[in-house]
Amino acid sequence: MKQWILFIAGFLSFLAIVLTILILILGNKPFSDAEETAIAKVKDENLLSEVSRSYVYSNDQKSVTVIGTDSEGKLKAVFVPMGGQELSETELEGKITAQEARGIAFKEMEVKEVLHTKLGQEDNKTIWEVVFLTENDKLNYVYISAEDGSVYKRILNL
Repeated sequence: MKQWILFIAGFLSFLAIVLTILILILGNKPFSDAEETAIAKVKDENLLSEVSRSYVYSNDQKSVTVIGTDSEGKLKAVFVPMGGQELSETELEGKITAQEARGIAFKEMEVKEVLHTKLGQEDNKTIWEVVFLTENDKLNYVYISAEDGSVYKRILNL
């Protein structure tokens, strides 16, 4: 009887682990596919010669941000809308970096954990989205202009 209980407990544990892994892989697949499609589109149009990173940026309209260097070696970001609209790009030379955006967002706040910092577009402006938890476990979104470092929008203490 004890062996049956151990067998059933072991089997259920194994099944739970397999299902969790499967859900994580299948849940991330649409984002991975969107990123791969955006990278291919950017390379096909010769906007970037080398890609360093890409991610999905969500606002009113989802887009994929692809960051890399062009054929002249300049650091650029290309924004590829998921709805099939026109691509837009911006040079990152002389703009606020992710680290500088975090510094601006964290002023006068006690940060416990940074969840992410992403570059995207809001109202045709290049914006850094900084998402973090404060010491009291409140979720905060701070949007920083990549042009001048001004605070575009804050959503605090969620």
